[in-house]
Amino acid sequence: MHARPRPRPLVHTVLLALALGCTGAHAVPAAEPASAAAPASAAAPGPAQLPDDPLLPYTVTAHDTLIGLNRSLFATPGVWKDVARINHLADANRIASGQVLLVPARYLHAQVVPARLVSAFGDVRIGGQPAAAGARLDVGAAIRTGATGTAVVLLADGSRVKLAPDSEGRLDEQRRFRVKATAAAIDDGLVAATLRLLSGSVEVLASKVLRARPLEVSTPTAVIGVRGTAYRVRNEVAPAGAAASAANVSTAEVLEGRVHAQVGADPVLAVDVPALFGVALEPGKLPVARPLPAAPDLSDVAASYDRQPPRLRIGTDLPLRVQLADDAAFEHIRLDLRLAAGEDLRLPPLPDGRWHLRARRIDPQGPEGLDGERTFAVQASPESPLQLAPAAGAKLPVGDVPLRWTASAGATGYAVEVARDPRFEQLALAAPRVAGEQLAFHPVGNAYGAADGVYWWRVLAIAADGRRGAWSEAQAFVLRPTPRAALVQLSPDGSALELLWGGNPDDRVEVELARDAQPRAVVAHAQMQGQRGRLARPAAGRYLVRYRFVEPDGFKTSWSEDTRIVVDGRWGEAWRGLLPAAWPR
Repeated sequence: MHARPRPRPLVHTVLLALALGCTGAHAVPAAEPASAAAPASAAAPGPAQLPDDPLLPYTVTAHDTLIGLNRSLFATPGVWKDVARINHLADANRIASGQVLLVPARYLHAQVVPARLVSAFGDVRIGGQPAAAGARLDVGAAIRTGATGTAVVLLADGSRVKLAPDSEGRLDEQRRFRVKATAAAIDDGLVAATLRLLSGSVEVLASKVLRARPLEVSTPTAVIGVRGTAYRVRNEVAPAGAAASAANVSTAEVLEGRVHAQVGADPVLAVDVPALFGVALEPGKLPVARPLPAAPDLSDVAASYDRQPPRLRIGTDLPLRVQLADDAAFEHIRLDLRLAAGEDLRLPPLPDGRWHLRARRIDPQGPEGLDGERTFAVQASPESPLQLAPAAGAKLPVGDVPLRWTASAGATGYAVEVARDPRFEQLALAAPRVAGEQLAFHPVGNAYGAADGVYWWRVLAIAADGRRGAWSEAQAFVLRPTPRAALVQLSPDGSALELLWGGNPDDRVEVELARDAQPRAVVAHAQMQGQRGRLARPAAGRYLVRYRFVEPDGFKTSWSEDTRIVVDGRWGEAWRGLLPAAWPR
């Protein structure tokens, strides 16, 4: 019969036992009779044992006698008679080589053995002290991972238990029973081990070997005992301040094999859970096995990213658990978080290299689904500079434009481009290497249009070894044209100067009248609206007239070219010397 886990002092107990036996033709499950391949003299199983007293197999070798085994194998003197009775031996003095005897575990020598930490990444502690790979995990010792820590514990039977970030566990038991190993066993004994998960989650890859008792992972509400399978266990601790009646919530997800789940001590509250199914373990409720949610689609995650931080989006109709690691085995998990349905994944800046992403959809009942995985590369150093001037959307008058950006760590130079289109196909400036963090751009009319209009600019950093970082985000700025010279004429009655210009009727216009002399002497300044205006006729002399537009957002264009005029002292005489003669834009 199958050995059952020992009772534990839990408020609610759930036992999950693998319904399928171990793999391997010669494996003899603990507390089960010898296989049919054993000699015909192998005895039938004896009476049922206590839950904490499984029957372990011993394969008889040449020259073995039951009385001799009483001295070399059994830990308690005089128990050979009980072994003979349990195995229904007709003659206790006759046992055959190859025969399998079932021996109560309490009769055998057992040794407490430690587990070993084979991987420790980030904040990992054993007994409250920082721990590294190779450290011992003794029975009774607690192991904890921080928010950015991952640990892998190797048990004595070869099973691996991986603690996710922000998890806490304890090795409650690990004993090796001194029974000669069968072909499926390891070393020189059979192992019984229990790891207690206090909070967080673990992934278990149970080795497919014969054990003294099924490997157990217990939580405050459950005991999960399996043989030869892969599964995950999670325990969510009731939040601080919750009602005293609030219980921890445990879930299990079976990835390989089959388990039996039972809530509490009531065998009615039980269900078989096959591979690719999960179960929520809630006190007083019948557990229902549900198919694990399908893996999310990660095809929208690009193969490489050259900007920091990488921007990833995962569309899903269910909440997600997302993990990011720098190794394919996810033993170095850098990020472990949950996203609401439809929430964007916000990653921090990542070092250059290959990264491994996996995500699971979370069932409304709690179990997490199958993994969707994606590998991508980050090549974003040296880091893109931050553009300082001109700012995005800035308006400037046509003329030299100072381009400025921040320094990037490790950069020895920069490349700068200015274009008339956002795809940078119509380049107005291409500077492949610039020393320092500034450059003057001089716009000129070319095949792409006049010097005024919309421009886009970007910059990247260049490392000492020639490595080029990513382009910064393209930023647009607008160059407003220099207004053309105004047309000036005398009013019909000769009392005023009439000025005409083009432009937007919504713009305000600043007009300035100055004497044509050095230094320039302004004699009149006026604010006008529309596309024409009037100035009172000044005294006789030579003058300069110029204007500029003030756009609705407050931007002021550069001053127009000067219009030179001569005011004659004779009131009715016509104007002369109006330059230039062309109308404004």
